[in-house]
Amino acid sequence: MRFAVGQAFESAVSGRQAVVTETRDDGHAGHLRFLDNGQKQWVLWAQFLHEGEWLPIGMKDAVT
Repeated sequence: MRFAVGQAFESAVSGRQAVVTETRDDGHAGHLRFLDNGQKQWVLWAQFLHEGEWLPIGMKDAVT
């Protein structure tokens, strides 16, 4: 899986939310904008996934 522009994530720990505004390296890096303070940060997908803290918004309440 890779980042895609427009994806939104929420921290399972803090409740912070972030949206992907840009991608690089075929989606392996994503530029996140945090909604609580507007901070922006480039994040690698592998590192982001490894943390296990962030969930795609809508997935935590998904019905299977």
